[in-house]
Amino acid sequence: MKSVTKLNSQEIQKLTRIIDEYIASQTSAALSVLFSEQISHKIEVLEKGITSIREIKVPKDEIMMCGVRLNGKGDTHIEICYTIKLKHAKKIATKLLEEDISEIDEMGASAIQEVANIITGSFFNAIAHGTGFKVELSTPDFNKDELEPLIHTSAKDLHHPVDSTVIADVELSGKDSGIKIHMIIMQDPDNAKKIIEYNKSKETIDNISENIFSQDNISEIQETVDKSIQESKK
Repeated sequence: MKSVTKLNSQEIQKLTRIIDEYIASQTSAALSVLFSEQISHKIEVLEKGITSIREIKVPKDEIMMCGVRLNGKGDTHIEICYTIKLKHAKKIATKLLEEDISEIDEMGASAIQEVANIITGSFFNAIAHGTGFKVELSTPDFNKDELEPLIHTSAKDLHHPVDSTVIADVELSGKDSGIKIHMIIMQDPDNAKKIIEYNKSKETIDNISENIFSQDNISEIQETVDKSIQESKK
């Protein structure tokens, strides 16, 4: 059996900086368009991986969460799980459906899946521009569960010991709405090191991102969400 080499502290710092650049250059901007508000983010690469998730204490009235799972496969393999407290999921559905949502039904779930789909697409675009990697995005899978099972399901599909999973927790926050989305990015150590090795300069990523969020692309994002919501109403 192949031994698993974990990331050292220097590699963790580099990976944190790289993911931060990807999120800042594209992902926050995409979410800002969707929510029509400023989006801030903070990121932490969890040094203890899945063990750090197990140690998180969630209040009893917030144990159940909405989760959306996606992955990207190709030149690298990345699993992404969005975990959203139900109160924030209802705010997202209310904002996008433009009606008061008290429970997450099929339409609400469809709206949240589309948000996750667009955020993930923007992140993989950043990876493609930053590394040259080609990554094919899966379709989103919505679920309700507790925090650890939501994340564990994604981590186990990386085909390596789950405890060695490299996990980055990105918290995306809406300035006005207070909506919080946790974007849990998971890789095995080898693929994380590939991102570090092949990443280009920050200037390259920033220059490309300036052209991606043109008015035409902003309109396309809005139209995609509207189309998904309309289809869920049929």
